[in-house]
Amino acid sequence: EGEEEGEEEGEDRLGAGGRGGHAVRNMPELSEEEKAVQAAVMEHQRGAARLTMAEDARSLVAYSSGYAVLSTLSSQVDGYPNGALVGFAPDASGLPVFVFSAMSSHTKDLSKVGGQAALTVTAKGFEGAADGRVTLIGDVERVGKEQVEKEGLKELYRERHPNAFWVDFGDFTFYRMASLKAVNFVGGFARAAAPSPDEYLSAEVDPIQAFAAPVMGHMNDDHAESTVAMVMHYVGLPDVEAAQLVALDRLGFMVQVTRQGQTFKLRLPFPRAAADRKDVKSLIVEMTQAAYKDESVQAHLAALAKPEESAAAAGA
Repeated sequence: EGEEEGEEEGEDRLGAGGRGGHAVRNMPELSEEEKAVQAAVMEHQRGAARLTMAEDARSLVAYSSGYAVLSTLSSQVDGYPNGALVGFAPDASGLPVFVFSAMSSHTKDLSKVGGQAALTVTAKGFEGAADGRVTLIGDVERVGKEQVEKEGLKELYRERHPNAFWVDFGDFTFYRMASLKAVNFVGGFARAAAPSPDEYLSAEVDPIQAFAAPVMGHMNDDHAESTVAMVMHYVGLPDVEAAQLVALDRLGFMVQVTRQGQTFKLRLPFPRAAADRKDVKSLIVEMTQAAYKDESVQAHLAALAKPEESAAAAGA
């Protein structure tokens, strides 16, 4: 019974040991008031608007660095995989196009052993397990010169890799993942799925992520207090010490929140889907203004500002 109670409580706990996450032993006991707060926040998070897993996966590949790890069946060691860091450019369907040297080990693997391969793509700015990654599993095939010209694959590749002068070299050949067998997506802790190939191929790339970095940078550098206010007001989480935007799409933000000695991520959805950059700005202004009208938010922000005022006075 004790184990079951612990598991049930852990389901409505923010941060480490929370719902859908990994089990963490010896977590501190929550007060009844804090249990109620966290249960309400978790309920909000379950209903928070998000991209589908397939949309997330397509968008991650589209906005990645254009470099990923290609795993092939080794032509050197029978029965073992080989891995190589390669450049790629996604085509209109989200499948990777490559340009490989004849001397590369992965090129030899594809020609001698077979085209079964997996490409692991990490989110731009990937730093660790809390960041997103996608693995595309499928058949990689050589592309003939006529097809390269017909589909404009040189231009496609150069658009992603402007300095790829080697695409014109005679010993470099175009390859592509011609068929997709499986997709594995991990969007961070407690967010993983295996969209079907059809779901991935038919998903739309989120347009807002194209300019997410400068928007988030501006908010984090100049308006961090506004993010704290929005999290408290819209998510219903009191006593937020700090909040940084870490992801943005047409349906909302992912926010890294610091509270009571813990750091964790929460979804902060928009009241409606954003259509473009101007719309994102309007939504943020609208949400910030509504949050600042919340008296509990006002009181908390005033309390947060007092230590800073005291420190400034001491240094004067």
